[in-house]
Amino acid sequence: MQGCGNDFILIDGPLEITPEGARQLCDRRRGIGADGILTIGWQKDGRWLVTLNNADGSRGQSCGNGARCVARYLLDRHGGDSVELGFAGGDVSARREGDGIAISLAAPSTPEPIVVDGFQAYRTSLGNPHVVVFVPEPETVDLPALAASARAIAGEANVGAARIEGSRRVVLRVDERGVGETLACGTGACAAVSAAAYVQPMDGVVRVAVRGGELVVRPGPKTFELAGPADYAFEGSFP
Repeated sequence: MQGCGNDFILIDGPLEITPEGARQLCDRRRGIGADGILTIGWQKDGRWLVTLNNADGSRGQSCGNGARCVARYLLDRHGGDSVELGFAGGDVSARREGDGIAISLAAPSTPEPIVVDGFQAYRTSLGNPHVVVFVPEPETVDLPALAASARAIAGEANVGAARIEGSRRVVLRVDERGVGETLACGTGACAAVSAAAYVQPMDGVVRVAVRGGELVVRPGPKTFELAGPADYAFEGSFP
């Protein structure tokens, strides 16, 4: 499945994925190919538990686009209009919104100002760590180099290169830890909007342009909503 090109192998488990197994499955030349693996586990107290393996085999804590993909799958399979999910980094509420899926998750931590390669940046977390660096042109910046500089200061984190375009739009590229650059990052979009609001007033609905399309973020004092497409690529089975 994929959300704005952020693609995942979704496994209807429970199933334990080893680091080596994750690397093999996510290999785009020798495996299925994906940014990560989402394994649906047991349902506990009405909440589906989800495990995230990054493409390099490491474990992830939270995933906005991945949560929307899992929600789409579970709603299509079991029916209904909403579902509750549990990740290591926090709980997520999901619902259908038009043809897509919207999720509600805890608001990012208060952005902490830092400087990366001379650019103003902010460190924050949504259960997984982010650094948002505001640059003149995200499309042309050397993102791997910027990410390396940010991690040298802030430790392992997802690193976004962002530009604010008024109060309702942010342009964003993200280098995800354990993956590299992805076409979209859901929690990264929320982090970018939170950091942008630290720079200037932002509207109640902010569109985040990523390389794979557009995500919608609705920031709030205690929760953020993230909405966008969640689509199937193909289905299969293995022993």
